[in-house]
Order: sequence, then structure tokens, then C-alpha cells
Amino acid sequence: MNQHLMQRYMFLNNLVNNTSSSNGFNTSVSGQSPDGAYGLLQCWEDATVEECLSYSQDANTTIRRVCGNALGGRKWREKCFIRYQNFSFFGILDTQTRVAYMIDEVKDQPYVFTAAVLNLLTNLSGEAFRFPIRYSSGSTTASTNYTIYGMVQCWRDLTSVEDCKFCLANAIRNLLDATATSTAFEGGAAGSGSCYARYETYPFFNPPPPQLPLSPLTPEKTSDKKGLVLGIVSGLLVILMLCLFAIRRKFGSAGLWIPALSRKEKLDSEVHSEIGQEQNINFSLENIKITTRNFHEDNKLGEGGFGSVYKGIMPNGVQIAVKKLSVQSTQGKEQFLNEVKLVAKIQHRNLVKLLGCCAEGSERLLVYEHLVNKSLDKIVFHPQRSKLLDWPKRLKIILGVARGLLYLHEDSHLRIIHRDIKARNILLDEKMEPKISDFGLARLIGQDESHVETRLAGTYGYMAPEYAMLGQLSCKADVYSFGVVILEIICGRKNADNRLSPQFQSLIEWVWKSYRGGKIMDVIDKAIMESFSNEQVSRCINVGRSTIVIFKSFENQF
Repeated sequence: MNQHLMQRYMFLNNLVNNTSSSNGFNTSVSGQSPDGAYGLLQCWEDATVEECLSYSQDANTTIRRVCGNALGGRKWREKCFIRYQNFSFFGILDTQTRVAYMIDEVKDQPYVFTAAVLNLLTNLSGEAFRFPIRYSSGSTTASTNYTIYGMVQCWRDLTSVEDCKFCLANAIRNLLDATATSTAFEGGAAGSGSCYARYETYPFFNPPPPQLPLSPLTPEKTSDKKGLVLGIVSGLLVILMLCLFAIRRKFGSAGLWIPALSRKEKLDSEVHSEIGQEQNINFSLENIKITTRNFHEDNKLGEGGFGSVYKGIMPNGVQIAVKKLSVQSTQGKEQFLNEVKLVAKIQHRNLVKLLGCCAEGSERLLVYEHLVNKSLDKIVFHPQRSKLLDWPKRLKIILGVARGLLYLHEDSHLRIIHRDIKARNILLDEKMEPKISDFGLARLIGQDESHVETRLAGTYGYMAPEYAMLGQLSCKADVYSFGVVILEIICGRKNADNRLSPQFQSLIEWVWKSYRGGKIMDVIDKAIMESFSNEQVSRCINVGRSTIVIFKSFENQF
């Protein structure tokens, strides 16, 4: 073995052996560049002294075997990272990342699982930024089948919080980039020269031992006065925080110290009380801004009564739709809580999937799966795009909406009345499979209740007469609205269109007159004349006709 290689081995051995006395972090310098050696050893914050030493020794052996006579090398192990170079790299951001995955794929709702991983690691990164140790760990629940555990850490030589933040964001992005919309893995890790992020479906980290956070180390000399002052100030602040925490532990339960909740915390607590602790679907505002390019106008998908909807792209390429609710009214807050409470607890292939929510400060955001064909009204009422919907596709949409409503009314463990079934609230995926959306006005109803008395809410033209005129809400209200939508799908026109002559402005009136005059086939959209089945269309028209009969009977009474 040549002398140069022998010196490097001794250098790495000393770096490892000094780990115990350095609280899991150590840097070492031997000689000067370009012939010198610069080494860094970082153990995870949760590692015990024994674990740190054991994994460090293993990493040292591996890096010597793999790197041989190379001028530099790096190695990640279960609980540590070791690196050496022939130049000083301390404090320099290095985002060159290596990614490793478990081979087991997630079969149950992989996009929900991936969103939960992104949420967890992003939130943990936010915690890690606040502490000099640059470490955070925790867990979340992606679904009833998975609990996800995550850990993030920046190396202590990285003195800049912004560098740590950028490094972790880059690692998380690389970790999730390799997953497709329909693919997710039960575990993965991404390590760079400055940070590390990992997640698993089993607890792989220890609770970190209580200790004072250390001030960040720098490649400067220890006599640097500025670093010394910052270290002292950090220590004093930590001691003060610990004292305050001790006081709170001692007197908080007696009511002597009851900290006031911020506006965000109040809203967060309200959300959690509504959806229960079993649902962890919180997205950070910062992350949503990144995915939507800060709600850029080019990403705007549409606008409704309670706010705008924006397209977002997550780091792994999954597209999302973010509903940005108006914060100017109480109705916006009610819709937010209502959708989180209801949609988070129901799942059906014909109901849009709620991936998460955000309640930070005055912002109230709902994150849904993005459906590429947008809403039904954007196609069926368009003079050109309506040709994309032949009769088999329209029948598929009608049957899909019917299945979704049946689930809400009968098959779900919650009996839900949507109250706003209309073409705009029916979204279409890439296969034109319909999904009912927008549950902001939805109401729960008891299994033994025939109807409930409630304030009027919904869209005129789609409201059942007994609800609009008497305030009696039942599942029949959704069925009536569904009948109107069926007529719109068959006729290819809106429920009300003021651009037409008076005798044709109301779809219900036009279909009623055509039916009574024996000319019901005249109302069928010309775009489906070559593909429709006379028997199927007649059955669907009969459902819509029942809606008209109900409307006309109430019209005569009032």
C-alpha cells in the first residue's frame, strides 16, 4: 500500500473514531489542497452513540473498498454519511443526489400515497429549517392501509437555512420524480452531499434524545468571534425556550398559562375537529404555491361562485386541481369545512377525489385530482367539442353519475345530498368517466329521515320544486337535478339559454312542448344522430320527462 493511501486510511479512521466526542458530527482536515484531505462525517440525529459509531465504521470500510485510490468519495449508510475530498467542501451546498427505492409498489391509490409522502417530507423540512441540528422526523396516514414514516436532515456544516431548504426540496423532488402517476413505492431515500430525505411504511428512526440544539459548524476557525457570538446567543435562546416549556408543563394544566391560538391554528383545529385525526391531508401553502406557480393566471382552470380553480403539477408529475376559496364571506369558510368533512370520508370511482387541503392564515384551499377533460359543460354545450361525445359516451356519463348518486344516497356510510348537481359539477377524466365534484353545499341526512328543512342553496333551473318552493330537502332533489342534466346531455344545450328565441329559452318547456306534440325526437342533439340507440335514448328521456312532470305539477299549484 502506498504512503498516500495509508495516510488517507488513517485520516478516515481518525474521523470515525472521533465521532463519539463530536455528538454525531465531525469534520477533519489533513494537509493542504490539492494534496490534503478534507473529511466530513454526519450521523442522523436519532442515532445513538453506539449506532453512530457502528454505522460510521461500516461506511468507512465500504468507502475505502469502493473508492480505492480515488481523490474523493462519499457513502450513505443506514444512520450516517461520510465523505472525503482533496479540497475543502465544508459549508458548500452540494445537491448531487442519489435515489434508492424499495421494490414493493403501492397498489391502493398510489397518487394519494405519493401526495401524502410529499406532504409529510415537505412539512418535516419546514420543521428542520427552524433548528440548528437541521433534523426532523414524523409520520402521517395516507389511507387506511398505510402509515408513512419520514425523516429529513441537512448536514451541520450547512450554515445557511436557505441552502438547507433548497437542498431538501431538491432531494424530495428527485425522490418523487421517478414515480409516475400510477406508480408509488413503499419506501425510498434520496441523499446528496448536503442533506438526506427518507420515507418508509414502517418506523425506521428512533425518537431523538432531548438535548440542546447545537449551533451550526463552519469551516472557519473556532476563534471566529462572529460564530462564537452566534453560538452563545443560540444557546441562550434555547435555554430560555426550555425554561418556558418547563413553566408551561408545570402551570399550564392549572390554567395559569393558556397560550392564545393564532388565526391559522384556530382554523387548523377546526378542520381537524371536522375530519378527525385519522385523516392527515394537510398541504402547505408554500408547496401549493410552487405547484401552481403562485396561482399564475395561465394555470387558471375556471371560476365558480366561491372562488377560482388552478392547475398544479407536483414534483412527481402528478397534476392537481386547487380550488382557491374566497375568504371574503362566511359561505366560503362553510364550503371549505363542508368539503373537507364530507369528501375526505367518501370514496367512489364516480366521485372526484380530494387529495388534501390547506388552511394557513386567510387562505382556504382544496386540492383535488386533476381531470384532463374538465367539466361536462365545457364539452357537451360546445358546438365543436360536443362531437367528441357520441351517444355511447353520453350514456356512459349518465350511468356514471347515476352510480355516484346512488352511492351518496344509499351505499355510503354517510347519507349525503349533493344539492348542486349540474353539468359544471360533473368532471370527466381521460376516458370520459364522470366524477361528481363540488360538495360545498352538500348536506348529511339521517337514514331514518325523509327530508330536512334547510335554507335554500343550489343553482336555479336545477332545483327541485318542492325544495325551491317549500324548503324541503331530500334525496329526490338530487334526482330532479340529475333529470335536468340528462336532458342537457341528450339535447346538447343548456337548461336555460337567453340567446334563443323565447319559446326555446327554457329547455324544460321546449322538451315538454315537443313531447306533448309528439315530436320528442326533435330535441335530440344533432351530434349523436348517427350513433344513438332509439331504445336507450327513449329510456333516458323518460327519466328526464319525469323531472318535467314534477316541475309542471308544482308550477300549476303555485
